[in-house]
Amino acid sequence: MPLKKIGAFAEYAAIDSRALALLPSNLNLTNGAAAALTGLTAYQALSEELNVQAGESLFIPGASGSFGQLAVPLAKKLGAKVIASGNGASRQRVLALGADQYLDYRQENYWEKIAQVDYVIDTLGPQEFAHELSVIKKGGRLLSLRTGPNKLFAQRRDFPNWKKVLFSAAGAKFDRQAKQAGVQYRFMFVRSSGDQLRTLARIIEEEKIVPQVDPHFFKLEEADQALQFVAQGHPQGKVIIKF
Repeated sequence: MPLKKIGAFAEYAAIDSRALALLPSNLNLTNGAAAALTGLTAYQALSEELNVQAGESLFIPGASGSFGQLAVPLAKKLGAKVIASGNGASRQRVLALGADQYLDYRQENYWEKIAQVDYVIDTLGPQEFAHELSVIKKGGRLLSLRTGPNKLFAQRRDFPNWKKVLFSAAGAKFDRQAKQAGVQYRFMFVRSSGDQLRTLARIIEEEKIVPQVDPHFFKLEEADQALQFVAQGHPQGKVIIKF
C-alpha cells in the first residue's frame, strides 16, 4: 500500500520492504489481497484510536461489509462485546466471526435496540451520525471511517496550521454534536505499518480468519465497473481486480 499518499490501480508498485509482511499461511493470493488494507484499518481503529479493552462494548453498523469481517474477529480477540448490524443475509456469517449480537437493519432500528455502548466504529457516513451518538455512553468514542476529518484528526497527524484550520472548520459540526452527547468524535485514515501488518498476519493465522471475497472479479480495464459495483452493488465481501 502507498506510504504517504493515495495510489491508483497498478500491476506493480515500488514499496519499502519494511512496509511489507508475508502472506498468512491460511490465505491464498486472492483472499490475501482482501486482508491487508481492511485488516490494518481494523487493527489501528481498535488498538490505537479506541484502545479497546476486554469487557468493553463495541458497535459496528454496517458490519456485513468488508471492514466488519476483519474488525469483528479482531475485536473479539481483544475480549470486547461486539454488536453488529447489516443485511439479513449476512447474519450467520457475522455471528460465526464472533459477533455477540446482530441486528438486521431492514427489520430493526439499532438506536431503539441498544444503548450505553463504549464505542462505535462508523462505516456508513454522516447520515447515521446522530443515531450512532445516541447509543454511546458518556465518555465513549465514535470513530468514523466515512463521516469526515476534524480538528483532532489534524492535530494527531501533525498537519501544518492551514490544514488544522481547514479540518477544524470541516469537522466543527460533528465535534459540536459529539460534545453535546458527551462523546469524543474521531476520524481515521489508515496508514502504512509493516510491524502492524506482520502482527495482523500472525493473528489471521492463529484465528484462522479468511476474508470473504465477492464472486464478481474484474479486470484492470474494468476498474470503473468495479468501483461502481462497490458503491452500488452490495458486494458479498471484498471486490478484487485481477491483473
